[in-house]
This record gives sequence, C-alpha cells and structure tokens, in this order.
Amino acid sequence: MGVVCILLGIIAFLTFTTAGAVIAVQLVNYKASMSLMLTSLSSISDANLYIIIIGLFTFIGLLICVSMVVQGLTYNKIAKMQTMLRRRG
Repeated sequence: MGVVCILLGIIAFLTFTTAGAVIAVQLVNYKASMSLMLTSLSSISDANLYIIIIGLFTFIGLLICVSMVVQGLTYNKIAKMQTMLRRRG
C-alpha cells in the first residue's frame, strides 16, 4: 500500500505539471484573442503567462506528491514495525 501511495504521488505531480502546460497553452490562445479587445492584456508576455501557470500547477502537484510520498513511507515503516512486533509476541 505504501508503494501505491508513492507511485500515486509521482503520477499526481506529473499530471499536474502536464495539466499546467495544457492550460497555459489554452490561456495564451485566449489572451491573444482577448488582447484585441483589451489593450492592457497586450502588455503581458506569453512567456510570463506560461511560467506563472505552469509554476502554479507544478507547485500544487509537488505539494500533493510530497504528501503522498511521505504517507507511503510512513505506511511502509509502520508495516515493518507491525511485522517485528508480531514476531516478538
């Protein structure tokens, strides 16, 4: 079960990073069409928008990943301790 948590954490991190990249591309396309109507949007560069969106999603994915990895490691450690206690008693 601990290994499953660790793998799910890594998968969540990669999924959030990929989702950030996909959403950033869609937002840049949306910004391009909206900047024709609103001149204030033309001052925001596409690279800055990519960095902010992908960074935000990567940070959220990293938080979830670390949480699940630590939970998996804790579960593995407790399972080992339980096995040791069963052998003693």
